Amino acid sequence: MERSPPPVGSGVLGRNADRIRRILSDGAAAPPPSEPKLRQVERAPTPPAHEVEAVKLDDELRARLEALGVHTASSTPRPGRHALHGEPPARPEQPLPPGLLLHPPAEVFDWAEAPSPGTRQAPAALAGLVEASERETEHGSFLQVERRIPLTARHGGVVLGSALDHDIALRAHERGPCRRTSLDPRDAVFIDTETTGLAGGTGTVAFLVGAGWVEGDTFLVRQYFMRDYPDEGALLAALAADLGDRPLVSFNGRSFDWPLLTTRWQMHRSKQPRRAHLDLLPSARRLWSSTLHSHSLAVLERHVLHLERGEELPGYLIPSAWFDFLRSGWGGTIAQAFRHNEIDVVSMLALFARVGTILQDPIHGVGAHGDRPGTAKLLMDLDQPERARHCLEAGLGTCDPDGAPFDERPLRRLLGHLCRRAADHEQALEHWQAVARAGSFDEEAYEHVAKIYEHRLKEPAQALTWTESALEQLVEGTRGYEAFAHRAARLRRRLVRANGPS
Repeated sequence: MERSPPPVGSGVLGRNADRIRRILSDGAAAPPPSEPKLRQVERAPTPPAHEVEAVKLDDELRARLEALGVHTASSTPRPGRHALHGEPPARPEQPLPPGLLLHPPAEVFDWAEAPSPGTRQAPAALAGLVEASERETEHGSFLQVERRIPLTARHGGVVLGSALDHDIALRAHERGPCRRTSLDPRDAVFIDTETTGLAGGTGTVAFLVGAGWVEGDTFLVRQYFMRDYPDEGALLAALAADLGDRPLVSFNGRSFDWPLLTTRWQMHRSKQPRRAHLDLLPSARRLWSSTLHSHSLAVLERHVLHLERGEELPGYLIPSAWFDFLRSGWGGTIAQAFRHNEIDVVSMLALFARVGTILQDPIHGVGAHGDRPGTAKLLMDLDQPERARHCLEAGLGTCDPDGAPFDERPLRRLLGHLCRRAADHEQALEHWQAVARAGSFDEEAYEHVAKIYEHRLKEPAQALTWTESALEQLVEGTRGYEAFAHRAARLRRRLVRANGPS
């Protein structure tokens, strides 16, 4: 029996057609009467008051959450509370340290009340806070801030002009296409970025770039700021024009800041020339490897530059402050990022001065006895083994402020290697013997003493004596024991061939 097709509007086909019409008409069409209704689910009854009270957070945890800006069920936000960062930063009660001569200090910021959620302020208010001007380019405009800091000013315990007294030698991978062997700070640009994240990739943007260079008797710090994403092309074009092909100085910039900027230039179909690039972070890790638990710029400022920032906005809050600025237009928090970035740039110049002072006079420039091995390693990286040797020898026989002698083993180990490379085998033997006789058993020292006696001084009997002494202190069956046992057997055969069976 032949069946007729179902009428339009009935069955599954009809319901789908009606649904498509409602979607295309933005919900103007009413649902067909035959469409089944959703089953209503009854709301769960409200639990008794004593059960609600039992699951509330305790006072201590609630206080910690409120300090992080998280509102608990029983807490009420204060009027004017900022959406991300709590209250707007208050003016510091204590004045900034006298050595921190940066303008404008935090207390001159006119902190206005944060806008209520859902409202937006004009970004022009930020320009007034940080004394910025709008810079026009063929790609658009962005905000630019300029500070001129006299080279006679002190940044913590460092006079900025002292950076001009020393050039810093460059390692092979830092020299760039010109193959310059050293870097004069007058030729360099000190650069630092504030970005939307640390992950890198095409989605990460440098919304604030600080660049500083010596100009006359001042250190000019110029900051480039994106008010929104469309400003990026203008910012990058102006930054490229100001940089030219001058060499760079950064702090962790070879691994993060410069690759990020290079990626953004490539996305805007621009290419930067290769140039010399000195990264101060590896040098800091070498110089203060033994005396500092961390080598972040903040730790180096405190312990090497003797600088206390006195700022309110930590670096990890800067990305969220910029996103909040995009949403609300309120510049109270992001204005502090300008100060943070400015101090970073000036701190690199001061750190350049400290590194240059140590490398110029490694004998007297090293601040602590424990920093001598790291300083010597940096000099070895720079292919200056003689100066590394002098730096280490100056630390022998010294005492700490209490009169107790320092542990010389780290210094003598490096001296042993340096003397061996210089073919000064007598001195190398002296240093390795001193390491072997000081303190606990040192397998490496015994091995080097035996090698020098056997291969350099041609005294196999002495080499066998030191080898057998090492075997007495090693555990049988270990890899070290087997190596020394093999050496001892070879030395005995050599002595038998040279002296006969007796």
